[in-house]
Amino acid sequence: MKTKKIFTAMLMMAILFNFTACSNDDDEIVNTHDDAYGDVLTKKMMMMGQEKYLPIFFVGAEGVVADGSSVKGPDGTVYDLHAFWAGDGKLTAVGMAGNTIPPAGTYTFTLKFSDGYEKTVTDVLEGEDTSIPGINLVYNQNANPQTIEVTWNDVPQADFYCVKLVEKDPNTGKIADAKPLYKVPMIDKTNLSHTITLDGSNGWMRPVTDLQDGAEYFVVISAKKVEAGTPVTGASKDFEVNGCSKSTFTYQQ
Repeated sequence: MKTKKIFTAMLMMAILFNFTACSNDDDEIVNTHDDAYGDVLTKKMMMMGQEKYLPIFFVGAEGVVADGSSVKGPDGTVYDLHAFWAGDGKLTAVGMAGNTIPPAGTYTFTLKFSDGYEKTVTDVLEGEDTSIPGINLVYNQNANPQTIEVTWNDVPQADFYCVKLVEKDPNTGKIADAKPLYKVPMIDKTNLSHTITLDGSNGWMRPVTDLQDGAEYFVVISAKKVEAGTPVTGASKDFEVNGCSKSTFTYQQ
């Protein structure tokens, strides 16, 4: 009888252990990365005197990795995502420039994460367009501190403007894939001018000493239009169209 009681007790403990183990498995918390988003926007610019369009993609999510992450357009084109200067948790991709606006519709982002999780998010490109703002620079190199006076023409479709001072890649002649030196991300749409003061004050994202004597730089003005029904906050994930112009100046110490 004693042996039977011991056996019964051991059997009950085994059942309880298995139940607890299964319960723990069922209760395991999985990070579904609900912070993840994908955004597609249209960039419009002048190239060789012609208006050109290209799709640009942004992804934001903690733990997202470029390897295996991609976005598929409504026409079936697949773009591989890669990391960029914005840092960990940020991916981007750029399509090819063309004469026509990128296809409107749903863009599907397949995102891979460092913990092995895979997630799909979508964003709709509405197919809206904007004008390209003309830009004019006056570089006051003899001022103390130096200034760059930037003016541009009105873009009626714009919700706001953005001004950046960026590096010029000496090998390609294009904007370098690097963090801007200076950026004011949100200028009211009624304002058609801005002064960049080369003193390291508000708007500078890098030290003014990063400017190299005799080197060429771009000043970029972007007319931003956000997605329909989206608050105008300046957040890149809400952009629909970015019509931009750039002009060069040569820095002189």
